[in-house]
Amino acid sequence: MAPLALLALLLAPVSAAPVSVSFKTADGWTIRADYQPPKEGRPVAVLVHGVAAGKSEWQPLAAELARRGIGSLALDLRGHGESVQGPAGQTDFTGFDAAREWPKAVQDIAAAAAFLKKRGVGAGRVGYVGASIGANLASGARPRPRFLVLLSPGLDYRGARLSRPPAGLPVLVGASPPDAYAWRTAESYAARNPKAVFLKAAGGHGAQMLSEPEFLKGLADWIGRR
Repeated sequence: MAPLALLALLLAPVSAAPVSVSFKTADGWTIRADYQPPKEGRPVAVLVHGVAAGKSEWQPLAAELARRGIGSLALDLRGHGESVQGPAGQTDFTGFDAAREWPKAVQDIAAAAAFLKKRGVGAGRVGYVGASIGANLASGARPRPRFLVLLSPGLDYRGARLSRPPAGLPVLVGASPPDAYAWRTAESYAARNPKAVFLKAAGGHGAQMLSEPEFLKGLADWIGRR
């Protein structure tokens, strides 16, 4: 390696590891999350996982965003991972799913936005990235976000319906052809929204698509330009 190139590599900023944080929802859940602060003035992506998953599924994307100076807040939604309700502690996922509690998880996203506001990151710097049912939940996030990413959305997953974004909002929709329901939904969604960008993966559903290097880079680059 040339001396100047080596010097540039050594002097390049190294992102600190994400920190574990927690915050409360209006209905009593304690949401745990991994927070990667942004560089000054840069946005933060709230990362919303899919069914029976958790914040760890976002590690590849969070790392790519950190390299671009973009922050991230990866959630364990209610009924998942380390997020708990009340003194009794963890609610198991099976019971949570059977009770069709999913639509209430929009409160977890609202609590995430409130957490970021307290950290000095206002709504105008917050974007949302959702996978599978997390895409549906993120699609209706308010107030108006900086950007929106929907990976493998569906018209309706377990009672959580897909919302249309505010007019003019930058949106990226991602899906893979083998995932037929999500693919049809993503195509239809993108066709109805002139600002939407469509990103195709070879296979996988939701955050599984992040295992494809080109898909991951394309997604991170798009967010980096917002």
